[in-house]
Amino acid sequence: MPALDGLRGLAAVVVLISHLHMFNWDIYNLGPAGVMLFFVLSGFLMAHLHLRQSFNAVSVRRFCAARTARIVPLYYAVVVLGYLSTYHLGLDAFSVYHMDTLELARHLLFTGKVSVFWSVGPEFQFYGFFVLMWGITALPVRWRKAALAALAVFAVACYAASPRLPGILFVSKLQIFLFGVAVAIVRWWLAEHRPLTGFAKGALQLVGVIALVLLALPGEFMLLPLFPAAAVADYGRWYYADLPRALFAAIAVLGFSYSTAASTALLGNALMRELGRASFSIYLLHEPVIGVMRVMGLFEQASAWVSIPLCIVVSVLVSSAVNRLFETPVRIWLTRRLSPPRHEVGASAAAA
Repeated sequence: MPALDGLRGLAAVVVLISHLHMFNWDIYNLGPAGVMLFFVLSGFLMAHLHLRQSFNAVSVRRFCAARTARIVPLYYAVVVLGYLSTYHLGLDAFSVYHMDTLELARHLLFTGKVSVFWSVGPEFQFYGFFVLMWGITALPVRWRKAALAALAVFAVACYAASPRLPGILFVSKLQIFLFGVAVAIVRWWLAEHRPLTGFAKGALQLVGVIALVLLALPGEFMLLPLFPAAAVADYGRWYYADLPRALFAAIAVLGFSYSTAASTALLGNALMRELGRASFSIYLLHEPVIGVMRVMGLFEQASAWVSIPLCIVVSVLVSSAVNRLFETPVRIWLTRRLSPPRHEVGASAAAA
């Protein structure tokens, strides 16, 4: 699904742009839109890749190995470097990542909230919840129906309480991940019962582009105001609790999960796929790049039309280098170390 790589890269760059705070684009929901896309993509890809596999110890171990290797090494490295560079060295360029020892411990436990790190916690926590969801597929039919009903009740309860729940917990964003899971299920159903024609795929992707625009449009309140304003602590919680916006992100993910000439040209080209490959590095490293440029006075010395593209290019180059030299090699090595031996995988496949 090459266009989804590009969509992930687009989400990372959109978050980067939102943190430049220039051109009065703070009125747009660029940062929250990027995070919303990340969460929906995560739910979709986990469900698409794993939910129809047999649920057993080997498959779960492979899943946990892949997810841990994808998130933990780079995240831990950046968190620890942020702690050392700010709390101990006092480097102004990294002040956005300032944290004390207690906050460091919270971040290592995926419950921290400094800068962009806050969103990694819900992502990682959802991995564990996804395993529980996946386990439902292995239950006998009667118990499976009861478990699905309990899951639905839990999801509704989480959504009802989401404006009051800490944003660093996955339960406050559960509905967004579940939109991604739902997209995977819809895609399977379409493939089996109503395969889309080329025209239908193109039309769906056009709707997806419109949905992306709507996702970022400014708005003081939710598009579907289910909660009274007094029940929501801040505007950001309005945004993430808004079901129509989660639906917009889901439509975009569904549309661009199909490969067409248009999707390849728009999001599946080499540049966008490279951005997608390095998206996690871009997400974690762009703030220090902005900080270094700010300390060097580049934003004051050059016009916004020069400094902003320069910041984006430098952030992408640094992140791409970190991805290729550290993130990807460590992910591959760790995945191999944590995954079950091949003979176990073969035995599991034969049993399935």
